[in-house]
Amino acid sequence: MTRRLYHADAYATEFESAVIRVEPCEKCAQASGGAGAREQCRAMVLEATLFYPEVGGQPCDTGWISDLRVERVIEAEGEILHLVEGGALSALPAAGDKVGGRIDWPRRFLNMQQHTGQHILSQAFLKVLGARTVSSRLGVGHSTIDVARLDLTWDDLGRVERAANAIVYEDRPVKIYEARAGELAGVRAKQEPVGDLLRIVEVDRFDISPCGGTHVRRAGEVGLVKILRWEKVRDTSRVEFICGALAEADYFWKNQAIVDLAQEFTTKDTEVAEMVRRWERSTRDLAREVAGLRGALIDYRLKDLEAAAREIAGARLVAVVLEGEPPAAVREIASRLVAPGGRVALIMSRAERVHFVFARSADLTVDMRQAAQAAAAVLEGKGGGKPEASEGGGKLPERAEAALAAAVEKVSALLGNWGH
Repeated sequence: MTRRLYHADAYATEFESAVIRVEPCEKCAQASGGAGAREQCRAMVLEATLFYPEVGGQPCDTGWISDLRVERVIEAEGEILHLVEGGALSALPAAGDKVGGRIDWPRRFLNMQQHTGQHILSQAFLKVLGARTVSSRLGVGHSTIDVARLDLTWDDLGRVERAANAIVYEDRPVKIYEARAGELAGVRAKQEPVGDLLRIVEVDRFDISPCGGTHVRRAGEVGLVKILRWEKVRDTSRVEFICGALAEADYFWKNQAIVDLAQEFTTKDTEVAEMVRRWERSTRDLAREVAGLRGALIDYRLKDLEAAAREIAGARLVAVVLEGEPPAAVREIASRLVAPGGRVALIMSRAERVHFVFARSADLTVDMRQAAQAAAAVLEGKGGGKPEASEGGGKLPERAEAALAAAVEKVSALLGNWGH
């Protein structure tokens, strides 16, 4: 069993310990199939450690053992495995060697802020809304709790957040101690006892929770508890939150974005949200108007295209190069031209590139993929799809007419053989 020094002092950052063994990491070997970059991942087991492993929903510590970077720490059968990158095992510390360890303190403290903040937030949900925390996940960038309530509102979250931060502002002590299972009232979560003892984390006069994680000494060190968003997950609400330095960084970039938008659009920062909503409504209205005008233009254009259709082997063929039409319009023009039956439509649109849609009526059996391949070859592009409709393009707009001519030649040959 590895001695867990972080339980005695979560603020300690350096330690010394004897090496028990160093071996290839089986988990990494399995993940990489026994090959690749992770072959050099070694699992170092120490007699004692300050490194917190991935357990209890809290991210692990990272740092250094001697000059080796510790990228991940996991727990297996009571031992803590420090995963380091190294070469030959003979070049690494051996069993019995003394090594020095140093954890990445900013990461550790950030995890402590999130974990203590999670305890405070979960208890605030319980006290304000009667909503019990079902599960929690602490992450490096954000954390979540699942609470047993579905009908949450922003007003609810505001009341919960204010209650949580009131405890932070009061800077209440956070005490850690051991107690016998069953002897404490008000414990809101279950934990497997070590022997007959539980490790208890208590936020003074607010929350008592069994927990094996690392925590700050006082609630004020959490810095700030900030709820970001929530969503329904089965029969719970998953609430995303951040604390401390993460909340500070989040507030900075959001404030910067709001101020920049307010200055750009010459409005107050408090009015940016409503301005965006008005802009979005206006954009939707404009998009509908443009779609209506484009539809009317397509109707007008179809009359000219149908009038210019040529007869080939009993079918009517429309072949044209349009200027600057978007792919959606090209598809609509082609599909509407072939709808009546007995039609083939070879529609190209030229801008910086060429896009084409080749289609035929359902009562014809010619394969439009062959026409698409002929055009794509001229455009040095690609083309394909289904026999009844193919699509493609290329990067040489100056060759659009030549590509269309190649497609017409291919379709004429196919129509000439159609039915024979």
